[in-house]
Amino acid sequence: MSPPPNTPSDDGPRHPPSLSRQTWNLAQALAEFAADGFKTASKEEYGARLAICDACDQRQDNRCMKCGCRLSLKAKGRAFRCPLNKWPALIESSNKSMDDSPHASE
Repeated sequence: MSPPPNTPSDDGPRHPPSLSRQTWNLAQALAEFAADGFKTASKEEYGARLAICDACDQRQDNRCMKCGCRLSLKAKGRAFRCPLNKWPALIESSNKSMDDSPHASE
């Protein structure tokens, strides 16, 4: 099954992708998050991601107009990616959650 089309916005007001495209994006992101063991970004990584989003022309309030995601949630998951590839890759050895509590051993 192929993803629904993403209709790019023109020079007018920015609009998020269609609901079907947002659903596809969410399903894909959640599968990657699960495959990564539900690991979250460190506080520093989370802050750096949101700082990048702050400077992006696709940000509208707490939402990315490119993928339709809520940025405060998307920036937390290690496996989540910026649709414009603006976020740096996270360090693989980071196994801590947002509150720096250790995860159960695997």
